[in-house]
Amino acid sequence: SIPYVALSQLYLLLQDVPQAYEMAQEAVALAPDDPDALAALARAEDWRGDYEEAINHALDALEVDPEHVQTLAVLAEIYTDVGNWDVAQDYLNQAFALDGNHILTWRNQAYLYERQGEYEQAVEAYAAALELAPERHDLYIEQGRQYRIGLLEYEKANESYRKAVEVYESPVTLDALGFGLYNVGDHLQAIRTLRQAVEMDPNYGPAQAHLGMALYARRNYEDTVPALQRGVELLGERARVEHLYTLGLAHIFKDPSDCEEAEVWLRRALEIEPESGPALEGMALCVRDNS
Repeated sequence: SIPYVALSQLYLLLQDVPQAYEMAQEAVALAPDDPDALAALARAEDWRGDYEEAINHALDALEVDPEHVQTLAVLAEIYTDVGNWDVAQDYLNQAFALDGNHILTWRNQAYLYERQGEYEQAVEAYAAALELAPERHDLYIEQGRQYRIGLLEYEKANESYRKAVEVYESPVTLDALGFGLYNVGDHLQAIRTLRQAVEMDPNYGPAQAHLGMALYARRNYEDTVPALQRGVELLGERARVEHLYTLGLAHIFKDPSDCEEAEVWLRRALEIEPESGPALEGMALCVRDNS
């Protein structure tokens, strides 16, 4: 089961949850009483949002080995996700007591701090995890998220994203850096970086959506439409309201303008956020053009 456990962990690093889940299921099928396999399945289930199943499989792993550090760290992550932070911290304390140098424990301590809004402590915990695993691109991305979203320190965020790309150039890391560059207004470099990401994987939804947003910022409406529309399709329910209204506006501003198609996306944006100013403005523009 060991290769399947390793593959499941790798797919989570690449944010491919379906593959991670499939590999973990294979691991458990081969070794139903292996705590490593059960912990891998529990973590994949957590990322799928199947929290009850995740807890049950993690507790099964602890029955086999009550001092299995990986399982304790996974339980902390699950309870962080369901909002039971006291239980999460208790599992982390147990894991640290057994092994103070366990990478996932440090990562999940950082994640708990993040969910609690303790962003500076989260940055420090991610730094501790990176000291143990400087090759982990995902940890740089998560550390960058603290700087960008929590501390509003965009340049520091981009430093973390650049390190992620240096460690492992992939659609995931290039997308993180490209979106970071977009956030600081470097739209031209953002487009170049995000195009690299979509060239490596045209089916990576976040990169397609972020490329569309950067192209829109450069007023390249004709190229915005295919990139952003593909991104929205790939993201599905994860598409954000700004993706939808930006796509609608791009249809209005491109040459030739297409209000009929624009209204489709603007209405979808308004279903999510009925008071969305950009979506309402787009609808008003189309009404004016049609009158």
